[in-house]
Amino acid sequence: IFYQTMGGLPILLRQLGLLFLWLADSLAAPEAVTAKCDYTQIEIREECPNRSGLDWEAYGEALYRARSQTFLGDSDAALRGIHELLTVATTPFHRAFECPPAVASTYFSLAQILGFQGRLRRAAAIIQMGFVFIRDKGFSECTPWPMQGWDMLLAGRNVAHKVRELDAQAVDLRAPRHVRFEKSKMAVVTVCAYAEEEPVRLLSIGNHELYTQLHGYDLHMFTSPTQILPHAAGGMDVNDGKHKAFFWKVNAVRNVFDMDANYDWVLWADCDAFFMDPERTLDSIIHMYTSNTSSPTVPPRQMDGAPDWEEGAMLAAAIAQDRTPVELLVAVDSTGINNGVWLMRNSDWSKKFLDRWWHSDILQGAGENHNCSDQSTMQHQLLQDNAMRLDALWDSVEGPIWPPEVRVVAQEHLQSFHQATAMTVASREWVDGDFIRHHPGCHYYKEPCQQLYLQAATIFEDKVRALVQRQSLNQ
Repeated sequence: IFYQTMGGLPILLRQLGLLFLWLADSLAAPEAVTAKCDYTQIEIREECPNRSGLDWEAYGEALYRARSQTFLGDSDAALRGIHELLTVATTPFHRAFECPPAVASTYFSLAQILGFQGRLRRAAAIIQMGFVFIRDKGFSECTPWPMQGWDMLLAGRNVAHKVRELDAQAVDLRAPRHVRFEKSKMAVVTVCAYAEEEPVRLLSIGNHELYTQLHGYDLHMFTSPTQILPHAAGGMDVNDGKHKAFFWKVNAVRNVFDMDANYDWVLWADCDAFFMDPERTLDSIIHMYTSNTSSPTVPPRQMDGAPDWEEGAMLAAAIAQDRTPVELLVAVDSTGINNGVWLMRNSDWSKKFLDRWWHSDILQGAGENHNCSDQSTMQHQLLQDNAMRLDALWDSVEGPIWPPEVRVVAQEHLQSFHQATAMTVASREWVDGDFIRHHPGCHYYKEPCQQLYLQAATIFEDKVRALVQRQSLNQ
């Protein structure tokens, strides 16, 4: 579509921000930066020290050569070359943190070509993996690498939107918001280990208690790491000196799974995630995203490397017949997973996944202390291997890249963001009717953030009062 519209392949790479032109909307670009950029003064050898034997300067030259194949009309050669470079950079994965801008730009370059070829699910997965390295170091518009932060953000936003349109075909919206299924046992788990007088702690406890009481759910609110006991079978201990506080959620949920209550599902919610819709139940969300276990596909498309139409049709039929139970519901924004809120079934698959997440092998070497490590390790476990498995037949029908046990939930059904973060990551800002408002990036000790927490808690309490009044009038 892009090629036919713009009239040539060279334009595709010149106009990086227009890669997903057929998806673009009226989102305005940020104000122009007045500071001059001379990226020729950036020494790659200084920016990316060679600690593991990979020469990042030579890597950069190879990346530009691989990309240049597109100008010669051979996008498949470019795809293979960039994929080979990315495989080297991410094997082992923790080595990639030696040079985050190099790896992010390689993921972005690969996503560009996949998007050009119409392989949208894989392009979305690849670009979301690239954001692991943007989250670690942030955007840098002055760089010798072939990537600009705003281009990558818009590409992520637009391709994720297109994939969501495909995923929406499997969502069952028939269950009412207030439905509670008989005999279902559910719990909400939160770690809120701030000082006792911190507004976020006080308001979060009240908000989570009120929501769970409304619907008969259990609440496990951990206010100190001493309350999170080590999990011997999973080899988890929040006091091991290796895992940051971000990871306490993994140990906490693993412990709750093993309780005598034998919960069917558990919702994890960060301390700064506030319930906003008192009528919306966890049951309704679980029903929406698990009652249909098949993944939507598209009619087989002809592409280089893919067998004929009949084989694609057979694959699409096999995907439609897959009945793998859904075990994990996560929300994805323009930059990938935000694991401030997620729903997980209490199952063997989930317990094994939590164990793998805790023991992620990327928390070593250059990746030992990287930022947002709880999110990058979760996404790495779920997405990296499948995303890097370039399968033309699979992509010809837009087969799912996430594991069959995972469903991506629309942000309004799990967590949307406060305004500042929504704008920063070009994702959904909370509006009335959304289930949970999350405040990632908002510092709990700053007054503007404390005002946001109070606003969220107040809105919810007002809605609860109105709900109770309506119910009393109807009796």
